[in-house]
This record gives sequence, C-alpha cells and structure tokens, in this order.
Amino acid sequence: FWSNHFAVSARKVPVMALAGAYEREAIRPHVLGNFADLLLAVEQHPAMLVYLDNVNSISPNSRAGRNRKRGLNENLAREILELHTVGVDAGYTQDDVTNLARLITGWTIGNVNQPQAVQGRFFFARNRHEPGTWTILGKTYRSGDESVGRQCLVDLARHPATARHIALKLARHFVADSPPAGL
Repeated sequence: FWSNHFAVSARKVPVMALAGAYEREAIRPHVLGNFADLLLAVEQHPAMLVYLDNVNSISPNSRAGRNRKRGLNENLAREILELHTVGVDAGYTQDDVTNLARLITGWTIGNVNQPQAVQGRFFFARNRHEPGTWTILGKTYRSGDESVGRQCLVDLARHPATARHIALKLARHFVADSPPAGL
C-alpha cells in the first residue's frame, strides 16, 4: 500500500539504482509507524528527489539561481499536496504548490562538488534555497533552512484533509472500491 501511495518509477534510469534502497530505507522502517516520519523519510529520499526532479530545483532568487538558467521545480511540491498528503479535494491553490516548492528548494542529493555532504544522500544546498515567508494552506512559514520544509511536511501530515485522504485510500485498498462513509 505505502509503496504504491509513494510511488517512484524505476523506468527513469537514475531512479532504477535507487528504487530498492528507497523501499528498504524510507518505506519499510516506517510502514507501521507515524505517518509524519514516513512522509519525511519518503520526501527526502534520493529516489523521490530524483524521480520528481527536486534535485534540479533552484530558486531563481537564490545565490545559485542568479548564476544559472534553471529555476523552481514544482513537481515534488504538487505530488506532496495532491497525492501524498491532503489530496485534490483539500482546496489548495497554485500559490500553495509554488510556496511549498520554495520551502523545499535546496533539497537535493550530495555529490562530489559538495564536500560537506555525504554522496548519494539527502543534502540541503543552502545556496539553491529560496528564503522568505510563504503561506501554505493558510499557515505561514518563515523559510531559511531545511527545518522549515520539514515542519511544513509534519503540519501537512497532521492536517485533517490528509487524515480523510489517507483513510479513504486505506478503506478502498483493504475493504471496497466504494467503502461506507462511516468507515
């Protein structure tokens, strides 16, 4: 169930080498635990960061963004809201997606050009990050480092719309395609 909910595709060649580790490191250790812990492990795993291109996301207003022709990538932020947490019926807006993408800019994977990072593991690249104040689903976050993105994910994990979205998916998976509303 959780592997399907937080799906990545091994058809994307760089993800192919990471898919097994993703299951072993992000999904399995949290399968029966706290949803917020599972969500954080999944969204910061190299397989998810590569699959949804967050490794390439650079704030146009960051130090790195001013020197490159790349910009903000919203793929991971949109998936977090639409599929992984609150769901399409939660009433989030395009601004919520863009602001979440800003909060998680700089979430990437360490490589040889970042001596302070562990190669192939989650790394927060501050020079790619978009600092500022951003509102997501009515809550304001003052961003400046990786911890603010983490806090936003914890808040999304605890959001009532996430509970409804996940409960419905679980009921559909384990009970019926059209489960009773009370369930």
